[in-house]
Order: sequence, then structure tokens, then C-alpha cells
Amino acid sequence: MSYFVQLRTFVEVYRCKNISRAAKNLGLSQPAATAHIQTMESVVGKSLFERRHRGVEPSNAAHDLAGQVANHLDAIEQKVASVRTRSNDVSGTITLAGPAEYISYVASAQLANLLQAGNVDVVVLPGNREQIYSALDTGVADMAITASLPDNKIYDFEVLDSEELVLVAHRLLAQSLEGQTITPALLNTLPVVSYDSQLPLIRQYFDTVFKQNCTSKIIARCPDIRALAGIVRTGVGYTVLPDYICHDDIQSGRLIKLGPQGPENNLYLAWRKGALAHPRLNYARDVLMAFSNINKYAK
Repeated sequence: MSYFVQLRTFVEVYRCKNISRAAKNLGLSQPAATAHIQTMESVVGKSLFERRHRGVEPSNAAHDLAGQVANHLDAIEQKVASVRTRSNDVSGTITLAGPAEYISYVASAQLANLLQAGNVDVVVLPGNREQIYSALDTGVADMAITASLPDNKIYDFEVLDSEELVLVAHRLLAQSLEGQTITPALLNTLPVVSYDSQLPLIRQYFDTVFKQNCTSKIIARCPDIRALAGIVRTGVGYTVLPDYICHDDIQSGRLIKLGPQGPENNLYLAWRKGALAHPRLNYARDVLMAFSNINKYAK
């Protein structure tokens, strides 16, 4: 869930040290501003303000939170204000290609901000690496989100987000390994569930963390990372997933994180060289990048 509006209210209250004044500055009712603060206190699990006779006093948790988010929120506000001035000059359709998993779990919030910020429509083309770059190359897609580093001779791009790779298994399998050190030798005795026979993500995890190859028997292949999580949730084998796919399952205990921390991958927003000469695409790039780095689990 996105807490952008609530964080914006928190920062204003923090700076004003007065809920009524902050609410007025933001065009909110005082009860609405109070509800936003209560929401953030529930999220962080700590009290953020202590009521005084005239205003509120920030707690240590409030100082910590404000220090981490205030400058970022200011930067986002400035970027949105900048693109808003151009929003009346752009209209039409933006076609965006990208991984179905990231679009489903994370980028939908970025796309919502694009739709709300201006007079554009969005068409999403989910696909694998080959399909994403093919859509860019043929002009079917205006822009693309990709987990592979784009060729800078063909595309311009910016880092949009990051993901951590997590080694996971069903809790029953994890319990059977309790007390044992997670090593390549141990994992290679277990079945693995993979995107395809080349073991993407799994191979990267083994190469980076263990400096060894994965030779586990592949018992299921499916070119959809969301389905891999579903298969492992049934108690079959292990796999490696991006953090945003498995975070909720780990929190609930349906999946267990095994082994050391995995590597982080960048996700890129890419477009054909020269494409930003079109105001609509330049505008879309600015809005999407204004809300970049929103996969909080990899931070």
C-alpha cells in the first residue's frame, strides 16, 4: 500500500508542529490530518507526536522518519509540479512494455500517478525480456521497464528501481533443513522450480552468493515468476524470487527465507534514442521517474 499522502501530511505536521496549521496548508480538514498521522503511527508502530497546549511535539521516531523521507517528498513534489506545468500540452497514448510481475506488484502505482498527473492514456504490454525489447525495437512500445541493462548504443535509460533476490522454500522443507548450513551442496540435493532451463535468478543467486553452479534437478518450469511462488507455496522444491514477489509470503510464514542475503538487481526505464523529442514521452518519463525507487523491500 502507498502512504504518500499520509507521509506528506506527517512532514507538514512535523514542520509546523501544529496539526490545525498543517491541515490548513494542505487543504485538509483537521480530522483528516489527524487520521493521516494515526495511520503513519500504525505503520511505524510508534507514537510520532505528543500533544502540547499549543501544537504537538515530535517524538524521536518522528525525527527519524522525517529525516528519512522529508527531502524525498520535497523532490517528488517539485518534479510533479514541474511536469504538471506541461500536462496541458501533452495528450495521447503511452505504450509501456515490462515484466508482468513487476508491473503487477510495484509499477501499477507508478502508472496510476502517470494517469492522474496528465491527459494521457496508458497501454501496458507485459512480456519477457525478448518480447520487451522487441516491442521497443519495432515501435510497438514507447517505453519499457526491464531488469536487464539496456544497450546504450540503441537505448537511453535511467535506473527506475531495484529488487533483492531471495532464496525461498516452503516452511516444511525449511523445517527439514533446520540446523544445517545452507550450502550449494545441500541445495543441489533438493529439487528446484525455475523460470526456464537456464535457471535465471537462481543461477545469479548461486553465482553471486556461493560462487558455484546450481545443479539441482528442475522439477517444474514456468515463464511466470508469480507462478513459481505459487508452486513453492504448495511445498514443492525451492526457488529464487524478487523480494516484492515473496515479501508477504515470508511475513505470513507461507515461505521461509533460506541462505544469505541475495544480490540486488536494478530495474530500468528505457526508450529508443531520440524518443524524448516527443513531449508526451518526455512528460511520461518525468512522471514515472518522479515516483521511482518505490519497491521498499529492496531498500
